[in-house]
Amino acid sequence: MAIIPKRYSAAFAGATGNMLEWFDFAIYGYFATALGKVFFPASDPTLQTVASFGIFAIGYLARPIGSLILGPVGDLLGRRKMMIWSIMIMGVASFMVALLPSYAQVGAIAAYALLFLRMTQGFSIGGEYTGSMVYAAEASPQGKEGLMSGIAHAGALLGFFLGSLIAALTAFVFGESAVNDWAWRLPFLLGALVAIAGWKLRAHMPETLETAIQHKLSFKELFALIALRLKEVAQGWKVLVQIAALISFSNVLFYVQFVYFVDYAAKHGGSMQSANTVATAIQFVGIPLVVLGGWLADKIGRIKITWYATWAGAILCIPAILASQFGGVVGLAIGQSLIVAPVMLLFGAQGILISRLVKPEQRCSVFAIGYSLAVALFAGTAPMVTAWLLEINAWTWGPAAYCFIYAIPAIYALHSLRNENQ
Repeated sequence: MAIIPKRYSAAFAGATGNMLEWFDFAIYGYFATALGKVFFPASDPTLQTVASFGIFAIGYLARPIGSLILGPVGDLLGRRKMMIWSIMIMGVASFMVALLPSYAQVGAIAAYALLFLRMTQGFSIGGEYTGSMVYAAEASPQGKEGLMSGIAHAGALLGFFLGSLIAALTAFVFGESAVNDWAWRLPFLLGALVAIAGWKLRAHMPETLETAIQHKLSFKELFALIALRLKEVAQGWKVLVQIAALISFSNVLFYVQFVYFVDYAAKHGGSMQSANTVATAIQFVGIPLVVLGGWLADKIGRIKITWYATWAGAILCIPAILASQFGGVVGLAIGQSLIVAPVMLLFGAQGILISRLVKPEQRCSVFAIGYSLAVALFAGTAPMVTAWLLEINAWTWGPAAYCFIYAIPAIYALHSLRNENQ
């Protein structure tokens, strides 16, 4: 098979493209407050925050739509073609966000345009994220599948890290006033440029799916094949539920701690610059832990490491969230430090764990749909739900309880998998 001499380079190329695409997707979250001020009425600052995070969540709600199209494309036309399509879509959306007029200029049209473009970004990620982990695992040498899929996931986290870094640098160089006025546009322009670099990188990646369709298809033929594949996926709905249970807990924790509470700490006892700096530093420390999680999946077993990390996250999530909630920037640092190890280990092990639940000809479709539905319904909405619980309803224990609940189905799913593999 032609992929063999290029296994490592192909897997790393997939991870690098993943990093570039996730940079584009992540910068929205780090500029949520600024975007709220630009695209929503100034009469209610709290509403601006909730509305801005609401559009952040909409990006995740669009991921299942992308997974329904791009997932089957990855199984039918090949992993490489799907990943090229996704990064092109992301780059165009980021460029258009940078050029949008403000609410003051065109009224509600600005908010609707932002909503549409965020949905476009979500559509792109719907196939990209899981597809990159599938590709990395398939391209890796035997016995290194967990490590390489962990590296692919680390690429996504590195994209988040770079988004956080650029947000911190933008605030440092231009100041918060300029960020809220115009400087927020610069990272989105940069995101369009890095998408071009990702597209060029992926154009030279070898294909890992031996059954990929090589001849040209009309749109009618393609959509007929996609519909058939989706019907097959629906018949295995139990696997989709299992995937959702496995990944929801770690993703909810991540988006509450590393997206919502960054914004919260900036408004309560800190600044955007200091909060972003803390998040940037801790995410940087966490990236090697993602790779470690994939390596441990190869060494001690993908179910075992996921089991240990899930229990650690369940035990630590409540004190971590309470620290972030009450301690300002210092509390944010403590809270993120407590939770970073279990969350990152879970991220590293989940790619290979979930990939191996599905046969190759359905792998992109099932993984993408199950993952995207769970993240859309639970993780992507977590910042908005947390803002509603804490800032509107003033429920002190709400965020901690909300995160902890997700550990229960994850532990149950892992218990079932352990029984099946005994």
